[in-house]
Amino acid sequence: MKKTLVLTIVALMATCASAQTIHKLGKPASKDGVEIITEQPEGNVVSYTRSGGYMTASLYGYNAQEQTGQIKITYASDNKTVYLLDPLAYGEGTGVWVQGELSTDGTTITVPLGQYVAYNEEYGYGLILAWGETSMIDLGDDFYYVEFTPEEGVETVTYAVDAEQGIITMLNSEGDVSADYPNNLLAHGLAGVWSDDQSIATIEWGTTFTPLAQATAAVPADPEALDFFDCGDESGYTRFDFNINLKDVDGNELHADLVTYSIYIDQDQLFTFDAATYGAGNGFDEDMTEIPYGFSGEDFYLRRVYFYRTNSGDNPLLTWRIGIQTHYTVDGVRNSSNIVYLEVFPQSGIETVQPGKSVVGERYYNLAGQEITRPAGIAIKVTTYSDGTTSTAKVVK
Repeated sequence: MKKTLVLTIVALMATCASAQTIHKLGKPASKDGVEIITEQPEGNVVSYTRSGGYMTASLYGYNAQEQTGQIKITYASDNKTVYLLDPLAYGEGTGVWVQGELSTDGTTITVPLGQYVAYNEEYGYGLILAWGETSMIDLGDDFYYVEFTPEEGVETVTYAVDAEQGIITMLNSEGDVSADYPNNLLAHGLAGVWSDDQSIATIEWGTTFTPLAQATAAVPADPEALDFFDCGDESGYTRFDFNINLKDVDGNELHADLVTYSIYIDQDQLFTFDAATYGAGNGFDEDMTEIPYGFSGEDFYLRRVYFYRTNSGDNPLLTWRIGIQTHYTVDGVRNSSNIVYLEVFPQSGIETVQPGKSVVGERYYNLAGQEITRPAGIAIKVTTYSDGTTSTAKVVK
């Protein structure tokens, strides 16, 4: 609960000062005997959709929601060893495989607990798999105490395998997030706890993995453009939040590894993440205009991208809006969604002067609402007419 360390899917604070103090976990690594598997193991890889419930916990309470997204399982050639990619819904996009074992009759998969699903070298701790239950105490003033109690003697999490349909289901888990305060049992199941003090970050229950159908060409459903925040400088904390829909326009599941997305600015201008600016910190050496779903680095997250550009100065990142478009490519056939935009600076339309009135004054304001003598960068122009009416328009100088 006390951690400021965050996974790729945790929302970072939307202020310049806060953003500077938050460490983004990024891609896990291996250090001091901590083994982290980030390369896809050899074997037959099967993709699944994920369902069930999960909860994230902190000092400020909990957030329970339905599991979404996808998971991959690699079945090794020995017909025994298996690897699960991002076994926790909370860690989707982290890119870590954990090892398990398929039973001789193929009816169960067991995964040893204690495996790291994320690790930070600088801080010397990470997130590990655990099994147990949570309880919560309401401390008042919107503060809560969430406690995790590991189940004694349990060293693995077990999944049942339906041999005919291929559906995989977590056993012996349950959750109830509707119980009354102040002291209630929230969930019993697979948890992610911080390795240094065993405080809980997430727990999930009722987890089910359903195999994806074979990929066929399809038009992806539109993504969502959620939020934009401009830190006001080029520190890399200007950000765009979005959500990519892993379904096609008919509601069928897409294969996540065949999905890419592009960012657009203003008048459908395709944004290029140039290697000179973004490459070193994000592991690429050629300019990118299409980003693979789940690509991560210093500036790329599952549902967020950071920019080393601001809306101020002579070269603003945008003057109107920012958008996202998803692409789905199967056997060389590429289909795209609509571009979905978020208006950062809502347009007031083209200025027109109606007959019978004239312009009697113009004032300019910066984006903080302060009146300025001359516009610089992006400003708001307020025009006053002879009949007392006014209009506003955004101008870029």
